[in-house]
Amino acid sequence: MAEAHRRMGMCKIEPKNSVERSDIPFTLPKNSMYPIVHFKASEKGYRLCQHFYGAMLFTDPAIGNYYKRFVRDYMRYQDTIYCAAGKIVAALRKEGAERGFEVDAETEAGGYSAMHIRRGDLQFKSVKFGPEEWWQNTKEIWQPKEILYIATDERNQTWFDPLREHADIRFLDDYFDEFKLGDLDPNYLGMIDTIIASAGRAFAGTFFSTFSGYIIRMRGYKGTPMRDSYYSLLKRKYEMRTWYDGPARHIFSHEWQDGWLGIDGDFFL
Repeated sequence: MAEAHRRMGMCKIEPKNSVERSDIPFTLPKNSMYPIVHFKASEKGYRLCQHFYGAMLFTDPAIGNYYKRFVRDYMRYQDTIYCAAGKIVAALRKEGAERGFEVDAETEAGGYSAMHIRRGDLQFKSVKFGPEEWWQNTKEIWQPKEILYIATDERNQTWFDPLREHADIRFLDDYFDEFKLGDLDPNYLGMIDTIIASAGRAFAGTFFSTFSGYIIRMRGYKGTPMRDSYYSLLKRKYEMRTWYDGPARHIFSHEWQDGWLGIDGDFFL
């Protein structure tokens, strides 16, 4: 197998065992002959629990930033998805404008704010709490009379009743018929949710959720300041205001500003 990979010009990286998540298992030599690097993560016992920009470190920042830009600019949703989401963003902003909320001209965010409340099979119990705790942990983020869009996998609408006592909330389902979302591939709906949530003035997500993390990365790609991106878990609420020199422990738990800040240049920040 190793010889076959060598002939194909592919470097296959396998950790010594599946629990050595924090070790660097392999270093490519300078002027490496391998055009492809494959991380073994498709078989039982192996998981690539990190973001693409944490899986490899390029010692030349010009090369590393090139690949970060490549993912940002080309590994994106189809236009159909953006068009569907854009109609809902426009509707939310129109309603927000009637209440006096404007879109920031520099970041193109605002008119409403957003949450992502993960309620499904997430294994981390510390972040799965009730609606009243969600409100108490985030209430100072939201402005009076501001519309709050909620991306969620919770299908029981009564679960949100305590939030309705405090805020005027909206869901993707509220726009389902108006914008004919039923005509789309149902797999698009979650992607549409991320776009809508990323366009809000402020955002609060679920720590350990990669869905929340990607919303925050999308905000970072657009230049939205991280001072307006939060998590509902109190001890991690201001995590996105902290700078780390590259991804560290629990790499998958949230996004890291190293993934988007300064990537249009050729230098490390």
